[in-house]
Amino acid sequence: MATRRAKADESNASIANISRTRRAQLVAEFEGELGIDYKARAKAAEAERLWQIRKTFIVWTVALIFFAVACQKLWVMGQDVDQPFSDINPIESWF
Repeated sequence: MATRRAKADESNASIANISRTRRAQLVAEFEGELGIDYKARAKAAEAERLWQIRKTFIVWTVALIFFAVACQKLWVMGQDVDQPFSDINPIESWF
């Protein structure tokens, strides 16, 4: 069975026990006192996230292009042989 907390423990609430909204308010107040612009920080974080998405798209696009070229080269190599697996020499077919 659960035990009740002592009254002294309730008055010593830690930061982990407060709500997210209140925690966000406290952080915003603290940053305001320090002169930190949280809107600029949020904007920079959003820009970083968008740049990460763009980089991921570029990398995947290049990878898919390389894969498509390799598949096309293998298909052309397969069309050049009379019997499957009779003439396996990829160096000649690539160049």
